[in-house]
Amino acid sequence: MSAAEANAVIAAEVLAVLRGAGVRTLVICPGGRNAPLVLAADASRGAFEVLNFFEERSASFFALGRIRRDNRPVAVLTTSGTAAAELLPAMLEAVHGGWPLVAVTADRPRKLRGTGAPQTIDQLPIFAACRIPVIDVDAPGQLSSLPPGPVHLNVCFDEPLTGEPVALSSAGTGMPRNASPWMTEESARQHWEDFFAGVRNPLVLVSSLTGDEAHDVAPWLASLSSPLYLEAVSQLRGHRNLQEFSLHAGERILSSPECRAACDGILRIGGVPTPRLWRELDDDPRPVLHVSRTPFPGLARGAPVLPLALFRTLTDVIPSGGNTSVLLARDRSITAATEELLAREPRSEAALVRAAAEKFARNARVFLGNSLSIREWDLVAPRTPSEQNFYANRGVNGIDGLVSSALGLADNSRPSAAVIGDLSALYDLAGLWPAAQLDGADITLAVVNNGGGMIFDRMFKNASFLNTHALHLRGWAEMFGWHYGQTHSAADTWPEPSPRMVEIVPDAAASARFAGNYAALWR
Repeated sequence: MSAAEANAVIAAEVLAVLRGAGVRTLVICPGGRNAPLVLAADASRGAFEVLNFFEERSASFFALGRIRRDNRPVAVLTTSGTAAAELLPAMLEAVHGGWPLVAVTADRPRKLRGTGAPQTIDQLPIFAACRIPVIDVDAPGQLSSLPPGPVHLNVCFDEPLTGEPVALSSAGTGMPRNASPWMTEESARQHWEDFFAGVRNPLVLVSSLTGDEAHDVAPWLASLSSPLYLEAVSQLRGHRNLQEFSLHAGERILSSPECRAACDGILRIGGVPTPRLWRELDDDPRPVLHVSRTPFPGLARGAPVLPLALFRTLTDVIPSGGNTSVLLARDRSITAATEELLAREPRSEAALVRAAAEKFARNARVFLGNSLSIREWDLVAPRTPSEQNFYANRGVNGIDGLVSSALGLADNSRPSAAVIGDLSALYDLAGLWPAAQLDGADITLAVVNNGGGMIFDRMFKNASFLNTHALHLRGWAEMFGWHYGQTHSAADTWPEPSPRMVEIVPDAAASARFAGNYAALWR
C-alpha cells in the first residue's frame, strides 16, 4: 500500500470513528498536512455538516458553540505545527466546561519529531494542561473508537499525501458513550445527607446548566424555601415557579449582612458561579457542597463535588428552611430602586444592556460574553419567562473566542444573539468568518463599546489595565458583509436584515452615575 493509499484509509477510518462517537459537525481548517482529512470530509458532506475556517482558534471556539447547540461532540481538523497549538484555549474551555470537543490534528511522520523539520513539533503534549486522552495514529487499523469527553486525536500522514479519497463506508450511528460519574451514587448520597444534616437554610447558587439539566433541577428548587441566586446560564432565571425565593438585586445581595444571617451553608448547582462571593468562600466558615457536570470545585477549600447526573437520585432530602423575610425585603427594595436608576439613566451601559435584552427574540439562543457583559445581564435583564436559552464560556472565563462561540449556536431553526464587550470583539475579529456558511441564520451580535476593559476600572483604578481605545466597529461589520447599526439610547433602532451587528456606545458619565448610585444603595 502506498503512502497516499494508506493516508486515504486512515482518513476514512478517522471519520468513521468520529461518526460512531456521535460527531455530526466537522470544522475543518485546511492545510497541506491534513489534506487527506480535508478530502475525506469533503467527500462525506452527506454524513456530516462541514464548515471551513482559515483560523484554528476561532474554529475551535465555534465548535464549542456547536457542541452546546446540538448536545453532541464536534471535531476540529487542523494541519500540523502551530495550527494544532491554536486549539489549546478552546480545549481548556471544553475540559473545564465539560464539553466533548475532539481535536483532530494532522502530523508529520513520527520519525521527524525533534528534528526541527518544517511544521513539525511534538504535538502529543500540546494539551497536557487539559489532562485529556491522546491517541497517536500513523497506520491503518489503529483506531477503533474514541473515549467520551474532550480528546486529542493526532494523525500522522507521510508523503505523497493524497490519492483518491476512500468513501465513508462503515460509519457508526450511535450516540457518544457517556463517561462514568467520578463518584458512586452511594457516596454522593452520603455527602448530600451529611451536608443537610448540618445545614438548614442554604444559599443555593445555580450557574451553567443545559436545558435538560435545568429541567431536572427545577422541581426540587421549587420545593425549597431557601434563597436562590439564579444566573441566566442556569436556564432558570425567569422560571415562573422559582421567583418567590429568587434574589433579584444583583450579586451584592449575596455578601450582604442579611444574606449571611439567613443562610448557614452554600449549595452550588451547575458550573462555577460568576459572583464575587464565590471567590470569598475559601475564607467562609459555612459548609459548601457542589453538584456539577465536571469534578472541579472551583475553590481551594476541600468540599465534595457530586455528579450532576446523579442529582435526581438525591432530591428526596429537602432542607427544613429558615427565616428569609428580612433578606427578601432588602432584595426587593434594592431591586425597585435599581429599576428607578435604570429609568433615570437611559444612556448608561446598564440601561443599554437592558434594552438589548428586550430586543432579542423571545426564542433566541443568547450568548453572554465574559467580563462585564454577563454580570450586567444578570443584574438588569428582564426575568420574564421565555423560550430563550443562555450560553457562556464560563469554564475558564476567558474573553477569547466569544464571537466564534456565539456563531457556533446559529442555524436557521431559531434566532441567535450575543452581547459581548469591545475587547472581546477585537480579540476575535476572525469570528465573523463562518456567517456566510450559515444559510438563513438570523444572527444578532451586540457589542458594548465602552472604550476599553472597564471591568478593571472597578478593580484597580489604574489606567494601565484598561487598554483604552477610540475604535469603532463599522469597518469590521462591512468587511464581512454584516448590517451595522450604532445605538446610544434605548430608543435607537437596530438594523433589520441579518446578520446584524449593533455597536452599543454607552455614555461614560451616565454609566458612572448609575454605578455610583447603585453602589450607594448597599451602604
